[in-house]
Amino acid sequence: MIAAPPLVALHPLPALYASAGRALPAFHVVEARALPRAAHRLLVHSGDMTSKLEEYFEDTMGLRVIQRAHTAEHYRREVLLVGEKSRLPVEYGAIEITLAAFPEPLRAEILEGKLPLGGLLNRHAIRYRSEPRAFLCFAPDAQLAALFELQNATPLYGRSNVLLGASGETLAQIVEILRPV
Repeated sequence: MIAAPPLVALHPLPALYASAGRALPAFHVVEARALPRAAHRLLVHSGDMTSKLEEYFEDTMGLRVIQRAHTAEHYRREVLLVGEKSRLPVEYGAIEITLAAFPEPLRAEILEGKLPLGGLLNRHAIRYRSEPRAFLCFAPDAQLAALFELQNATPLYGRSNVLLGASGETLAQIVEILRPV
């Protein structure tokens, strides 16, 4: 795990929250060993979250884009991964994708915003690995509570993660927050 100051570890979440006029939810960094068992299983690995979520929930993950913005270099989006069969919202994500790291046909699919990045990388046989920067515990704000349809203030666990390509180049920086599991 990469040691990073808490706000640096949240990139790109602060920028996406700010563009929506929302204050960041309260959070703190936690050690991997302190994560609840199910959250540990879903968060502590070097693969993609899409595959882990599909295996855990036994469902294909669909993508719902909440907001997006992009420049020639980067594509930022705030998303919700939702089970295709169950319609269960299982992960909130804030992601910044380095567009130049991908060939044009894949770049166009990324910008379409129809499928999670992990699923696209796997489908296109792009070699990559995850390097979690920090594991996190969030107090759900109104946005997260509404997205996950929470009835009480259950702590939410997540990770700050960097996806690296085969040559070590940054493909994406992501904050991934799980629904309570």
